[in-house]
Amino acid sequence: MRITFLMIAAILLTACSSRKQADLIIHNAKIYMVDDAFGTAQAMALKDGKIIEIGAEHQILNSYQSEEKIDAALQFIYPGFIDAHSHFLGYGNEKQQLDLVGTTSFEEVVTKISSYISNYEGKWIRGRGWDQNDWKIKEFPTNDTLSKLFPDHFIVLKRVDGHAVLASENVLNLAGITSQSKIAGGEVVVFNDKPTGVLMDEAESLIQPVIPKYSKEFKLNSLKIAQEDCFTEGLTTVCAGGLSEPDIDLINESHESFLKMRVYAMYSANNSFIDSLQTIGYKTERLTAKSIKLYTDGALGSRGAALLAPYSDDSLNSGLIIAPEDSIRKWAKACFENNFQLNVHCIGDRANRITLDAMGSVLKTANDRRWRIEHAQVVHKDDQPKFGAYTIIPSMQPTHATSDMYWAEDRLGSERIDQAYALRSMMNQNGLIALGTDFPVEHISPIKTFYAATVRKDISGFPEDGFAMEEALSRQEALRGITIWPAVANFEDSVKGSLEVGKYADFVMLDQDLMKCSKEAILKSNIIKTWVNGELVYTK
Repeated sequence: MRITFLMIAAILLTACSSRKQADLIIHNAKIYMVDDAFGTAQAMALKDGKIIEIGAEHQILNSYQSEEKIDAALQFIYPGFIDAHSHFLGYGNEKQQLDLVGTTSFEEVVTKISSYISNYEGKWIRGRGWDQNDWKIKEFPTNDTLSKLFPDHFIVLKRVDGHAVLASENVLNLAGITSQSKIAGGEVVVFNDKPTGVLMDEAESLIQPVIPKYSKEFKLNSLKIAQEDCFTEGLTTVCAGGLSEPDIDLINESHESFLKMRVYAMYSANNSFIDSLQTIGYKTERLTAKSIKLYTDGALGSRGAALLAPYSDDSLNSGLIIAPEDSIRKWAKACFENNFQLNVHCIGDRANRITLDAMGSVLKTANDRRWRIEHAQVVHKDDQPKFGAYTIIPSMQPTHATSDMYWAEDRLGSERIDQAYALRSMMNQNGLIALGTDFPVEHISPIKTFYAATVRKDISGFPEDGFAMEEALSRQEALRGITIWPAVANFEDSVKGSLEVGKYADFVMLDQDLMKCSKEAILKSNIIKTWVNGELVYTK
């Protein structure tokens, strides 16, 4: 009897010792791998921040041992979400300032300023989020009220899309702005031979020299705030557009201390380094910076998007060109020669045509450069095939459609609206689409991105049948659009974007099956936990 017991113990000991060591085992889960086969698994083993095996429950538990095991209790696990277009640092900056998102009138804006000032000691008031399209009087505001009620404060308020600001009169005076001030790619809005305080697109740069710069401490706090909110929403990588060299250096420095978020950073196009691209850039486990962000035009909401024909609700206006075609070609040539990725903001159909043709003049044919059009919001049907011809990736924001749908047809007319917010048409060009939010322009949530891409409604369920449903994505496509396809657009699909052996252990646990739950349940999904590099970084 004793011999039998010892034999059994020896067998069990041998079995245990033969199991390989892992740092963490997740089991009893429904894991969407988002690999080529869109397979599922029940468990996975992690070591040194990577997935070392993924598969059936018995397969993992019989093959691996770990001091830490997590029973997922049949919850749903997905690859860490990736936002293909965001303003990561800017989001954190603006979270520390006056929030005007959702204001329904200019009077409400003024009320918020008054309340903010009562708890604020500084003289400069900076805020963001107003949108005249949400007001009963859908016109740009003027600074008369600001100058009258708050004469001792310098006020700069960005429109929700960042493509227009309202500045108080004393700010304009500091910057020397008059009714005669002009700038290429922008507009100083004037009424009765007086600046109204609204500066569109490049005109915003006229006041930048007089606005106090953010301190390093302020920016570090911004990164902490942005990271916390991203992890809460299940984001493990963000594509951060339009950053300066010092800001990207600061992100790299922060990765050596507190910052765990993976960042794919785009340098803001600056002529000072166009001839020396080989001297800048980063490629670490948490930071990639080998791309340039360029702006061809403004935004549709402020009528700065460059259109081929005038706005349907403003017959004398066709929008603004910020970067002319010769500038785009110059940057395209420099990026091509230095193996940099070129990512260009294009909203209107004229901007998209100019940029696609400029890119095509350099790329010439299909390729693996993975250059991107950011937004691709209104693309003429004749220009859509150029995405496939030059292998240009559309990087789009589904919630732009559900935010703009109330007034977009007024801007574009019935014919052009059919060529706008065309997720499916754009995806079909190369078989993929990178999805993001453009936060803080839209809400940071990738779940809302998934919902807008598939259901094409706002959070109240409007419109009943969805907006332009022929351009909706399937649920599988939408999940790829917030995981593996942005990773492809970032040249990072070999290390992230899906849950496969050898890839980073970046993943998120939800309480809903996004592939099978009701449409209504999508928005009710809760992010339960978020992991980056196998480390738990958020728990609900």
